[in-house]
Amino acid sequence: MLTREGCVIRQQRLLRVMEQRQWDLFLTADPRTAYYFTGSLAPADAPVAFLLWTEGRSLLITPGPMEGQADRILPLETYSIERAVDYPERDLARMLRPLLTGKRLGVERRMVTGMMEQALPVSSRVEDATETMLRLRRWKAPDEVAEIERSLQLCAAAYDAARAAIAPGLKEVDVYAAMYEAVVKQAGTAVAFPGDFACGERCIRGGGAPTERVILPGDLYILDLFPAPAFYSADTCRTFSVGDPTDIQQRAWEVVVEAVRLAEGAIRPGVAARDVYRLVKDYLDSEPVTEKSFWHHVGHGIGHRGHESPRIIPGSTDVFETGDVFTLEPGVYSQALHGGIRLEDNYVVTETGIRNLFAYPREL
Repeated sequence: MLTREGCVIRQQRLLRVMEQRQWDLFLTADPRTAYYFTGSLAPADAPVAFLLWTEGRSLLITPGPMEGQADRILPLETYSIERAVDYPERDLARMLRPLLTGKRLGVERRMVTGMMEQALPVSSRVEDATETMLRLRRWKAPDEVAEIERSLQLCAAAYDAARAAIAPGLKEVDVYAAMYEAVVKQAGTAVAFPGDFACGERCIRGGGAPTERVILPGDLYILDLFPAPAFYSADTCRTFSVGDPTDIQQRAWEVVVEAVRLAEGAIRPGVAARDVYRLVKDYLDSEPVTEKSFWHHVGHGIGHRGHESPRIIPGSTDVFETGDVFTLEPGVYSQALHGGIRLEDNYVVTETGIRNLFAYPREL
């Protein structure tokens, strides 16, 4: 869970922005942002609101636990035996209406419903704070990095289970079941377990959910996992061979490992993300074994959501900054390989370079 100390740091950073933008009040109804500032996790799909005034007062309205880094916490009913609660958003808007006073409001509009929109005062100047929040979220505090590392522990448990389970004759769903069991045991509770679970030639141009496809000798098995039990995503990939890898599979693996190392050595604060993409793309395309098959991004920022800045694509304008947490995931794919090879680790940008957050072995 996020720490109170980390939440205070994030609120203070927002207060500095509010002073610059001359906002009297900040409002969000995004559960992710409320968690970011308070450390309070609301139930899935439940409405929530966080308010921060320019003098530093804060308020959390939530159906979740009555705890978190806020001066005041008000409960929001989403279930009652006294009345039917069909539109908790309407109740939330009613609670907000008398609180939204001031000349200038910063509102994260992307999560404001039509009902809540009606609570915004017409006499105030309302500015969209969505871009401001995207900007603030790029720098990850230590407790945010720790959240991502906890998600990475789930990935490691899943890969251990996959290595033990993969065998010809089983189905993709059988391997998925073994992985999910390991993830639940690691987490100590049921958690969502999204990812790409495609095996063999099915993974050449994609991935997706596991199917009843039978695992064949010689297949390559790409497992790209992105669990986020408390909003903060890990995003890793390992490729396992079904049986001993062939010579061409081993050579392709060596090329992908070298592509990762090239990118790792190039990234530091101030480096353009598109330059890293071009470095990796040019190298992969220069190796005959790849058949110039690399078709997707080299990596992307992670954390509050699965894909954030910096995006390592040819059209990116992002530049790496201290505090970024991101992935690297080069890959090659072909029928000759019986699928493809993709490797992905997660990193944080430091003042002098990068630090790898995931120490799991990369071997086939």
